[in-house]
Formats: sequence, C-alpha cells, structure tokens
Amino acid sequence: MPLSLHIAYAVIAFVFGSIIGSFLNVVILRTPLHQSIITEPSHCFSCGHRLAWYDMFPIFSWLLLRGKCRYCGEKISPRYMIVEATTAVLYCVTYLLHYSKPWYFLAYSAVTLAVLVVLSVIDIDHFEIPYWCSITIAVLGIGAIFLFKDTPWYERLIAMGIVLVVFVILVLVGGMGGGDLQLMLGASLLLGYKIFVALFIGIFTGAIYGAVKKIHDRRDERIVSERIRKLTEKWYQNQLDHDVGYVTDGHDDIIVGSISEGNPDIEWEFLDEKVWRGLPEKAALSQALREKITDEREGGFKIFINGNKIEKVKYSRRMVFGPFLSLGISTSWLVGDVIMAWYFSFLS
Repeated sequence: MPLSLHIAYAVIAFVFGSIIGSFLNVVILRTPLHQSIITEPSHCFSCGHRLAWYDMFPIFSWLLLRGKCRYCGEKISPRYMIVEATTAVLYCVTYLLHYSKPWYFLAYSAVTLAVLVVLSVIDIDHFEIPYWCSITIAVLGIGAIFLFKDTPWYERLIAMGIVLVVFVILVLVGGMGGGDLQLMLGASLLLGYKIFVALFIGIFTGAIYGAVKKIHDRRDERIVSERIRKLTEKWYQNQLDHDVGYVTDGHDDIIVGSISEGNPDIEWEFLDEKVWRGLPEKAALSQALREKITDEREGGFKIFINGNKIEKVKYSRRMVFGPFLSLGISTSWLVGDVIMAWYFSFLS
C-alpha cells in the first residue's frame, strides 16, 4: 500500500476517533446522571442553550471558542477536548500499529478503547467504575475466545484465576475496589497472559501517582482528621456525661466511616458492642459530621477509642485506580505481545 494511502487512512482514523470521543463526552457526562444519551439534544450546561452543529466540531470547536460557551461566555472544561484528542490519538495509533490485521480486530479495538476512556473519566469524577463498562469488557473477552484463536481459551481462564486471587487480596487489604476487580477479571479474558503486563503497568503507574498524591494531601488530611477528632470528642464526652454509650475501661474500639460524594457516613455495623456500655447515640455523631465536614469529596476515616477518651483519628483521601488499569489494559491490547517478547528475550 502506498505511503500516501497509509497517511490518509491514519488521518481518517484520527478524525473518526475524535468524533467517537465527542460522543464519549456525552456518555461520560449523562450516564451517571441517568440522562438519555440519544433523545436529549446537546446543550450548554450553564445557560441551557441548544448547541448548533458548528459548535460541536471535535477538538477544534473548543480551541476556536477559547474554551467558552458561544452564548453565555461560561468556561467549558478542557476535559472535553482532552477526551476527544485522546480517543483520536488512540484510534490513529491502533491503525498505524495494526493496519494489517483483520477488520474485526480494529472494530474490537475501537470498542475496547472507547469503554476504557469512558470508565477512566467516570472513575475520576465519581470514584466508581460503572458495571456496564466492566460487563462490556467481559463480553469482549468472551468473544475474543472465539475470534482470536492465537490465544488459547485455557490461557485466558488461567489468567483470570490468577487475577482473581491477586485482586481479592488487594480488595481485602483496601488497596483496590470491587469495580477494579470486575474490570480486571473481564480484561483477563480479553488479554490472556498479557493481563500481567496490564497489571504491572496499572499498579506501577498507580503507585507513583498514589505516592505523589499522598505527599500532596498530607497536610489537608491532618486538618480533616483534627476536625473529625474535635467533633467526635464533643460527641463522646456527651455520652460519658450521660453515663451511657461509651467504651468501658480497659477496652478499645474503632469507629469506621467514609465520605462519599461529600457526605460523611458511619459504618456502625463494625462496632464491637460487647465493649460498650449501652449503645452510642449514632444519629448525633452522623449529623454532626454531615453538618461540619462539607468540603471533602471522597475519603475514609477511623476513630480510635480507648476507654473514656478518643485516642486519635486517621483520615485518608481516596484515589482512583481505574485510569491506571485502563492504561495498562490498552497498552497490553495494542503492544502487549511486543512487551512480553522483549521481556522474555532477557530470560533466554
């Protein structure tokens, strides 16, 4: 095939990817809000004005409008352009690397990469991976068993079993969430042994981000911990004053809580009621936290109680792993064979 034709197809892949990216922005924004992605026309979320066709050119409309709504002048997040450009680049790279493969591989790549982009951004926004994204990856994995015979079916199942064990451990120790487990189980069917490349890339990049984030958040976490401690001490002293609802001398317990989408909540089911004198006034503490802790988005905290005092409070902000796992999956899908061949060349 002439070079000029390759370039033309690469450009077409880029443009097609940008158009798909524009649609993915709609999916990312509307599905968590349970809004239709088909029937409701595109509009500005600030002024509600319906967007014209010339307002919706992928990538270029945002650049030409300088990141502002044409009608009300409100700023438009650059993330819309980033999603469009990322999808465009992914589709272009997929063609350049795999243009000689069957059309169904390119179609598989288009769907897989689109789902990974969507779940990554939704995970960043809402700290959860939608079930339909994990299910889609799993369905693609099942289909891959029949379409891509170069990877034996038993290799995919073995990979899924190993991933299941690894991620159950990570979920139990609190390093990952259930959504991460579901995603990687489906991806193991899709990738076979290449899932371990995805796992390494995802955990390695996620660990680097997590370390940087932890250093950046350390001061704010201490401030929130202190605020929770003061509120809890006031609540606990009231329990002591009324001689009910406190941990008896010589015993200790932990109150576990979380902040989800800005709303603090206590997981009272984890209390060891045997060490308490009477039951604590649960509603009072929950209400105090919801009224005073209003500027934190996502996190978890533990309140350590020893007898008649609050020993300490430890608060940690949550971090997302979906984008890093998606990075690993997409890399493994596109160049996993090359990476594994390179790795095994060092062992031979």
